[in-house]
Amino acid sequence: MYVIGKPVIQFVTSTIELFLLTDAPTFDAQAAEDFTAIKEEEVQEKVNENNELPSSELTYPVGGQQYGKILVSPIGLDVPLYFGDTDEMLRLGAGQFMGSVYPGEQGTSLIGGHNVDGFGKLAMINIGDEIQIQTTYGNYVFTVSNKEVANKDDKAINDLIYQRDKRIALLYTCYPIDSLGMTDERLFVTADYTSGPMINENE
Repeated sequence: MYVIGKPVIQFVTSTIELFLLTDAPTFDAQAAEDFTAIKEEEVQEKVNENNELPSSELTYPVGGQQYGKILVSPIGLDVPLYFGDTDEMLRLGAGQFMGSVYPGEQGTSLIGGHNVDGFGKLAMINIGDEIQIQTTYGNYVFTVSNKEVANKDDKAINDLIYQRDKRIALLYTCYPIDSLGMTDERLFVTADYTSGPMINENE
């Protein structure tokens, strides 16, 4: 019934354990409705000449917080993005695995959603389509470079999740798209960083 009853891969630390370690407030649906993407002029005030945003300038989201929105115009996808991937969050939108990097950081941002809801539209996405990720600290564009169906335990996918060589958004949902229960297959959409403030984790 859900896209992510458990993390996609057998991670060393479970999402629930990470959630409990953050001292984060519990999920607040009302607070989620108050999300507003940062204005571009506010971003430009914080970035340097290399389009880098010092991590010291960020207020990082806590578990359960809606800190973004995912938009893919060609397929009509428009869903809220939460930090964490509990069932409660995934009923309302997409969830970022808390063990992955934030959009804009070097590495892979792993984001999942239910196939019976908004993320089922990923079946219609094409190579070259742009994925917009609006957040409280910056607005990003990622361009789809790959679309594939793979087992949730696939080694290549696991390696992609933990790479730190480039900025990637990896979106996924259960497959087949019309399945109503948990399956071992996932539809993975890989998108490469195109624009948006690059987070400098050393500043």
